[in-house]
Amino acid sequence: MGAFLQKIITIFMSILAFFGLVKPAPADPVPFKAEGKTVEFCFDSNPTTGYDWTAEVKGDCVELTRDEYVAKRTEPQVAGAGGLQYYTFTAVHEGKATVTFTYARSWETTDADRVITAEITVAPDLTVSATVFGAKDA
Repeated sequence: MGAFLQKIITIFMSILAFFGLVKPAPADPVPFKAEGKTVEFCFDSNPTTGYDWTAEVKGDCVELTRDEYVAKRTEPQVAGAGGLQYYTFTAVHEGKATVTFTYARSWETTDADRVITAEITVAPDLTVSATVFGAKDA
């Protein structure tokens, strides 16, 4: 009976989130890592709520080489458990780029939307560094 009730609650919460009656879990970034010619960003995500991450890049010194959602593995499997969204950028040439990550529903703008900005710097030897300016509401 406990597992059945848990599934019902999960479905109910997903429906409420879909209609905007509850806000998604905070979408603050897991620390990013810059290694050699790449920098990876990782964010909590839960597309079952209708929220999704997008990345807008200004600058051409890096290219997006990974945009992947990985669901959390839960035992037992739980519908709507969420996961992690990964973005990896690879250096193309020296310069600077600004990436704006937005966690929102594609069909609306709400107070639950999150925006995180990162500046990526590519050195002459194509090593990368990044600075995250933090999360803010859209």
